[in-house]
Amino acid sequence: MDKAELLTVIREAHSTLVAAAAALDDEALLAPAPGLDGWTRKDVLAHVEWCNRHAADVIEGVRTGIDPYPGTDNEQPWDVDADNARILEENRGRTVADVRHGEAASFERLLAAIERATDDELFGQDPQPWLNGSVAETVEGDSTRHYPDHVPHLA
Repeated sequence: MDKAELLTVIREAHSTLVAAAAALDDEALLAPAPGLDGWTRKDVLAHVEWCNRHAADVIEGVRTGIDPYPGTDNEQPWDVDADNARILEENRGRTVADVRHGEAASFERLLAAIERATDDELFGQDPQPWLNGSVAETVEGDSTRHYPDHVPHLA
């Protein structure tokens, strides 16, 4: 895979998610998300926004050499449930309009970050001591492999 292909697959995966969200009016976004107890569809969209920002932060961190999440312990297993609960709580009070705008802006930021990165920065293994694997693996985990998980939650 190269940068152009990465951008293509991310855009394709995101377009399905965006279409699902666009089909919902604001009231429907405030309704419970199918299959996610305690989450609304708006919460799902805010979660996707966070994932987009996370991927962009990692790209920018590799490019600058600055850990975007200093103080985190890479030796401890990642607790996805704890992170998801924190993200959910942080975004609960936001309006639907703000979440829609934020998700779109975060996706554009992610694309721009990928565009600015070199192939070595995107696909090189362990480019910084705080990143295990490649940036592309992180980006795909936050986007192309993650977006399809949430399309049913927007149905």
